[in-house]
Amino acid sequence: MPNYKLEPIDLNIPEITGAERERFADLLFEIGAIKFGAFRLKLHETRPDAPLSPIYVNFRLLRSHPLALAYACTLLQKLASPLQFDLLSDIPTASTPIVAVLAYMTGYPMISPRKDSKTYGLAVEIDGDYQFGQTALLIDDLVSQADTKLEALAKLKTAGLHVTDLMMLLDRQQGGKALLEAQGYHVHVIATIEDLLKRYQQTGAIDPLRYQEATAYLGL
Repeated sequence: MPNYKLEPIDLNIPEITGAERERFADLLFEIGAIKFGAFRLKLHETRPDAPLSPIYVNFRLLRSHPLALAYACTLLQKLASPLQFDLLSDIPTASTPIVAVLAYMTGYPMISPRKDSKTYGLAVEIDGDYQFGQTALLIDDLVSQADTKLEALAKLKTAGLHVTDLMMLLDRQQGGKALLEAQGYHVHVIATIEDLLKRYQQTGAIDPLRYQEATAYLGL
């Protein structure tokens, strides 16, 4: 297990500080959630000839590192503090443990739009308890091209729920955030992929070649 130390996060300071964002970046690297190499992504399902990504982000590892998970959720709690909402909604399954912990920390109810429609029992489209007209804060681990967000938003809207804000741990800066904002949503993120890369270059976690490969691929 990684031997990391965490400074307490001051929730009385409403915005995420530079030091907190840097510690978040370091944590992701230390637990192995950020990898460098050549990787296929979800976009390759529809664009198999697209260039391989030189960086891969695996936030599913957070569930195996409770201290890192708690740190990330506390930063999300900061992001959420000025927002108005009634419910927290995940996008199964990558963000499910993240939102579950955040619900426990904040006391807000959690719901989950199902990936597949349930064909037995109550045949619900959304797991959890909610009321028509309530506002949900939609949370995912990262945003790249926004496909899964749009699918979840459509299910929440069909159920009579409102969504004005979305939160993610990371913006991969591949157009998804801008697409969602163009449709009228407010998107809040802890960090961008550029923030991470700059931090890793600064600390020597990656060499200049890795940095140049990643920024060239992402068009940064």
